[in-house]
Amino acid sequence: MVRNFIKAVSGLRQTFAAAFDPYRPELHYMRGPGPKWHAKRSGIANPTPPAAAVPALMRFAKFRV
Repeated sequence: MVRNFIKAVSGLRQTFAAAFDPYRPELHYMRGPGPKWHAKRSGIANPTPPAAAVPALMRFAKFRV
């Protein structure tokens, strides 16, 4: 009977310790690249195609119309 009481008290202690634990791992997860990453790579993407690719794209566009 004393063992059951000790187990019950231990279980309650662990439950309350877990409920009031200040560590919250979800606050430390990365959510993607930050502003420094975007600033560093902002000039890499070129939205306009190179001049050599334009005739090939025009030929392709004729078949798609």
